Amino acid sequence: MSIRVDGDTERELAALAEQAGSRNAAVVTAIHAAYRQHLRDQLRAESAALRDDPEYQAAVRAAREDMGADEAW
Repeated sequence: MSIRVDGDTERELAALAEQAGSRNAAVVTAIHAAYRQHLRDQLRAESAALRDDPEYQAAVRAAREDMGADEAW
């Protein structure tokens, strides 16, 4: 893979490469970290959508009532 980077990015990559052992390892690690953050962002967005969905919240309340969840404690 070839990329063009500016001076700041080159310095940051050099620092990461020193820690990771190589430029390749630094890039692979950064990609994995960015992907994990992407997944967390997606989960937060999905959770917020469910939290704000009145139909979903009504279904959760109905399920809790059916199970007697509030009586268990």
